Amino acid sequence: MVLGVDFGRKKTGTAFMDMNIKIPFPLLLIEESNARKVKRALMDIIEDKNIDTVVFGLPLSDEGKESEWCSEIRRFSEFLLKSVKVNIIFVDEYGTSKEADYILRGKKKSVKKKANDLIAAVLILENYLNVLNMNNKNDKL
Repeated sequence: MVLGVDFGRKKTGTAFMDMNIKIPFPLLLIEESNARKVKRALMDIIEDKNIDTVVFGLPLSDEGKESEWCSEIRRFSEFLLKSVKVNIIFVDEYGTSKEADYILRGKKKSVKKKANDLIAAVLILENYLNVLNMNNKNDKL
């Protein structure tokens, strides 16, 4: 089982995926800015869903460079690793928020506010699947 995380300053969206089925599903919106509380919520999900891999989205720039926020996400992942034994993977999440906005167009503002980070977490898992598919294709060449 794989957990996708759209880590944010005030909210963290999560999604999960069974690698046998390869369809990501939104899971839980963690409306918390305290890193310890976010960590605790993620630890609970990891235990409940039997997660072995956590995929964090990194908001890379247009040029593919990491920002200061990427450093924060990496620091948080190290903080999480002190308490759980999972594989941590990072994927580019560039454009996931805009894509989530597009998916939610026409919805009420209150729905958008809650669903945006969940959809972004699903899109992070889709990006992860795309990376895996590209690696598999390259291995076959």
